[in-house]
Amino acid sequence: MARTITREDIARLIDEYQTLSELIAGLQAQLSLVNETLEDLKLALDGLKSLSQDAERYVHIGAGVYLKASVDRGEVLTPLGANYYAFIDVENAQRILSDRINEMNSIKTNLEGNLAKLSERALQIRQVLEQLGVIG
Repeated sequence: MARTITREDIARLIDEYQTLSELIAGLQAQLSLVNETLEDLKLALDGLKSLSQDAERYVHIGAGVYLKASVDRGEVLTPLGANYYAFIDVENAQRILSDRINEMNSIKTNLEGNLAKLSERALQIRQVLEQLGVIG
C-alpha cells in the first residue's frame, strides 16, 4: 500500500534540503581552506628542499615585492601551532611540514567523503521535490 505524502512531509523535506544545502556550502568552504593550506605547506616544503647551503635568494615580503637575502640553512623559524614558533634545523622542519601535509590530506579525504554523502542525500530529496512539483 502506497503512503500518501502530506504537507508536513513536504515541509520536512524542504527543511532538510535547505539544511543540507547550508551544510554542503560550509563543507565546500572548509575544503577550500584545506586545499589552500595544503598548497602553502607543499610550497614551503619544496622551498626547504630546494635550499642549498648558505645561498642568496629573493624572498617575498608581500604585495609582489621581493628582497634579496642571504639564507642560513642551519635553522629555520617554524610554526609549532597555537601561535608558537621555534628555531629548528631544516630536516626537522621538513618532517613537521610533511606531517602537517599528511594531516591535511586526511582532513581533506574526510571532508570530501562527508561532502559526497550530503550531496547524494540532497540530490535524492531534490528529485523527490521535483517529482512532486514543489521545485523546478
